[in-house]
Amino acid sequence: MTTSSSETASSTRLDPALAAGNRRPLAGYAARHFAWSVSEEGIARITLSRPERKNPLTFDSYAELRELFERLRHAPDVHAVVLAGSGGNFCSGGDVHEIIGPLVKLKAPELLMFTRMTGDVVKAMRVCPQPIIAAIDGVCAGAGAILAMASDLRLGTARSKKGQSRWGVSFMGEILRFAQDDRRRFVSRPGTPASASPRTPRRRG
Repeated sequence: MTTSSSETASSTRLDPALAAGNRRPLAGYAARHFAWSVSEEGIARITLSRPERKNPLTFDSYAELRELFERLRHAPDVHAVVLAGSGGNFCSGGDVHEIIGPLVKLKAPELLMFTRMTGDVVKAMRVCPQPIIAAIDGVCAGAGAILAMASDLRLGTARSKKGQSRWGVSFMGEILRFAQDDRRRFVSRPGTPASASPRTPRRRG
């Protein structure tokens, strides 16, 4: 990846101990529950990679997404993030067997733990300094729709289908309410008008 002379000069002046705690490149990050890559231009790509089930989320992928978006605040080598799915679909929501099934058996403390984790994913996305683009194709439902809503820009193909339960919209809407003053753009499909409110682009510090 090319580095500007100003960035190089800044790096040479920065105390190594301070840099170690505040600049943590993610190009070499080894994702465990989805695919991750960073281009030479600093464009990171998160690809939900369970195409046989339309890329549902699990407890593990929720936790890793939360941790990764938190780490992006300290990643100088990442300038934008693309969130996508594999196999012609974006995300079908929470996995029926690995999330929905276990949830009905959990007691209140464990349910609260899961609720906080899902909310923390959204919060980490909203405070992420890099712009997040949701590249939507095929199914985008449940928790997948929430990931798209929490992104800064949503681009959908003509095949994209969104869906969300009434309960999910109400619940996750409360989580997203804190970000209501943040102006976000929405582009539904190429070739169609964009309904958007102006938004101040995020800047890298």
